[in-house]
Amino acid sequence: MAESKPLVAMVGDLKDECELPYFMVGEKYVRAVYDFADCLPVMALPVMAPDAFAQDIAQDIATLIDRVDGFFFTGSPSNVHPSHWNGPEDAPGPFDPARDRFALALIRAAVARGIPSLFICRGFQEFNVALGGTLHARLADVPGRMGHHAPEEGPLDLQYGPLHEVELTAGSPLDGVFGARRFAVNSLHYQGLDTVGAALSVEALAPDGTIEAVSLRDHPFAVGVQWHPEYKPAQSAPNARLLAAFGAAVRAGR
Repeated sequence: MAESKPLVAMVGDLKDECELPYFMVGEKYVRAVYDFADCLPVMALPVMAPDAFAQDIAQDIATLIDRVDGFFFTGSPSNVHPSHWNGPEDAPGPFDPARDRFALALIRAAVARGIPSLFICRGFQEFNVALGGTLHARLADVPGRMGHHAPEEGPLDLQYGPLHEVELTAGSPLDGVFGARRFAVNSLHYQGLDTVGAALSVEALAPDGTIEAVSLRDHPFAVGVQWHPEYKPAQSAPNARLLAAFGAAVRAGR
């Protein structure tokens, strides 16, 4: 009998659609976990509204951690609210307070328990904020930075097409994960990492110095990337390898 696939909890968004709130995870993330990480995706719901968070949320998170084998924190059009990282009051939205409260607490708990986790785009920024880091509210306002957001109109292959290269830092343990020290990535973000969170190691940079990947080196697998490896990973060997490495870590940690 074939071994069952491990469970990976997908952390998504709470959005209003047709005047009703919906919990949502993009299909491309689900497909990437199922097809390239070889894991079974399930949705981790930020079920409590921000003004109704009970003190026993830690117990709810512990229950979730006990029942899954890994976590995947997706990207999103929303940004982490600046109140969580001492950012400026005029930092741009949109915001998702329910996800903020749920995801930041979950990240800290999952990291403490050594659960394999992959953090994408907004998830990458959440990872940094959860561990005490800060963000650039508007990356374009930082002197010397290039544009990091592809055109918002046109075919998806244009929006998610390669925009710039990233280069791994010297001695990065992710050399073996990506199989290359320099490769092209897509880019769809307006904010970026500023102060790096405690215990995080910078693993890759864009040509303008923007941080593109971080990891917790004393962890079975806790890796964050600013780009979107889940978009057509079959067309990018480094992205496919990242997803496969995540899946391997999840299976090893069962």
